[in-house]
Amino acid sequence: MNPDPMDIVRNYLSVLEKRKDYGMAMPLSLLSHTKTEIKEAIKTVIPKARDAEEQERLKKGYITLSEFIPDNVLHRVNQDWQDVADAECETGTDQEATSDSDVMAEVVKVQKSIADEGASLFREISEFINKI
Repeated sequence: MNPDPMDIVRNYLSVLEKRKDYGMAMPLSLLSHTKTEIKEAIKTVIPKARDAEEQERLKKGYITLSEFIPDNVLHRVNQDWQDVADAECETGTDQEATSDSDVMAEVVKVQKSIADEGASLFREISEFINKI
């Protein structure tokens, strides 16, 4: 039996309430459904939105799917930052520039990936809404 699209959307929106607890990204494991399932559920629910405000909330939720990244990637970036911070605390000086720059390069890569996916999701949902 297929889950009810409204239940999927409700569950997803409740996950988004935890967004403030995370930085630039959230672990993919927070989602109880795949991104594809959530996207399809939002597309099913959005035409039934009560008003423009609710439709906008669903649209933003659709775009925010870009901020969910694989747990291992998020863990690696967070761990790398922690390792640099710990080394700075232990030595009282800045960590080697290569370590900082390697970590920053990974962060920039993740941020770019999120931004690119967000832009793609924005186009997808905007085109969908324009058709309804």
